[in-house]
Amino acid sequence: MHIDILSVTIRGGLTALRSPVEVAVVAVRNYLEIHPFSMLYICGNYSRVLDHLDRDFDVRRAFTAYQLFSILEDVYQDVVFIEHDPLLFDVFGRGKNGDENGSNVNADYSLAENLSLAIRDVAKGRLIIYYSPFNDPFFNLIAKNSDRVLIFEKEPNGYFIVDSEGYKNRHRRLYHRFLPKGQTTLEVF
Repeated sequence: MHIDILSVTIRGGLTALRSPVEVAVVAVRNYLEIHPFSMLYICGNYSRVLDHLDRDFDVRRAFTAYQLFSILEDVYQDVVFIEHDPLLFDVFGRGKNGDENGSNVNADYSLAENLSLAIRDVAKGRLIIYYSPFNDPFFNLIAKNSDRVLIFEKEPNGYFIVDSEGYKNRHRRLYHRFLPKGQTTLEVF
């Protein structure tokens, strides 16, 4: 099982994907059109991607981090696409009263760390993509614990792609390239 995103192929494990919404839509559509395997789409309070999809697949919503833990315990699908919801950790980095120096910061970080490790554990033997259109502390935590990080930045004439795969001792190698607009494959005449 694999997913092709423009010119990048994603195989098993946990991949943290940061990209514009249209790239995420292409990724999900590609998988649903080509592969007969089951897919679970997890989102939170709202979704930027679901409105652009019209295929048949399982959708679950997690309104709290604890609901996401529960959903992850029951995953049986081969491919899981998790859309980042910043409201899931709206207290991440703040105290109980919303102050930035609150005593609840360590507890929030610990919960986020445990959730990122749970997602990584579920990714063993599956393909999981954790998608976000922007950077924030929780996405960075997921990226740190992921097998691969993909970043697509939209440029006027295409996409700038940063691909980072982890290897021994959790060090990362960075690869980058530019994909011109409209060129995703080379055709043979």
